[in-house]
Amino acid sequence: MSFIAVILSLLLDRILRHLQFLRGPRWFHAYFESLGLFAHSRGFWRATAGALVIVLVPAVVVLFLGHLLDHIWGAFGFAYAVFILLVTLGPQDLHAQAEEYIKAAQSGNAGHANQLARELLGTEPPPEDAACSEAITRAVLCEANDRLFGILFWFAVLGPAGAVLYRSADFLHRLPAEAGQSNEFIAAVARLYGVLAWIPAHLVAIGYAFAGSFEEAVSDIKSYYANCTLRFFQVNNDVLVCTGLGALHSSAAEAGTVRVRSALMLVWRTLIIWLVVYGLIALFGWTW
Repeated sequence: MSFIAVILSLLLDRILRHLQFLRGPRWFHAYFESLGLFAHSRGFWRATAGALVIVLVPAVVVLFLGHLLDHIWGAFGFAYAVFILLVTLGPQDLHAQAEEYIKAAQSGNAGHANQLARELLGTEPPPEDAACSEAITRAVLCEANDRLFGILFWFAVLGPAGAVLYRSADFLHRLPAEAGQSNEFIAAVARLYGVLAWIPAHLVAIGYAFAGSFEEAVSDIKSYYANCTLRFFQVNNDVLVCTGLGALHSSAAEAGTVRVRSALMLVWRTLIIWLVVYGLIALFGWTW
């Protein structure tokens, strides 16, 4: 049933794209403010416990409601799972956002292209067109995990509660560090997010390798780890970018928006690989 829920949610995501604004982080910001005292936690264990509480509460609530609806009628539980997965994807459609940037850049609409680049990167984009497109290519390879694959992985493992768990950790990780937040809490949030993102990020990296230039992707990731000094939960984005760019080796001569589109196509091919594997796993009854 989880595989059918995933397929249905992805289809609805295409159809209901105009409603994406409803799944923004506003609810999480309000929720976080109500538990803001945890952001002042000092010490390793207290800060870690505070971060865990913040992301676990929504997941536990979703888990309880899911069990309740499933107990009333299985169809209610299934519809609830589809709804939760649908609202935890994104929150913005990565493909549509990147395609809009490509169109704006190719049409010479620099102002709109710069605005879209700022939204994709979460920061001020480089002023040079080539550098901006390369930065967006890297962002596409990373954002695919947070907006899509990480949600799908934890949904497959823990059901709707898993999707909410990962989305809550992602939202918490993206919150700006405001006055009053302890350094220990900020570090705990980064650790928690990194741990939750580690498995899906590496599975996505494997998908990139199979969906693109396998030898180059494997060679690049081996070189990266040979010189890596970061802790395991800190390497997720580097692994995605390194493997993704290696997988795009066949299009290395491409530049600008053409390279951005190649990255989008790589993400789509990786999604197809994931769905095929997920379907086979579901066929053998190894999912919830």
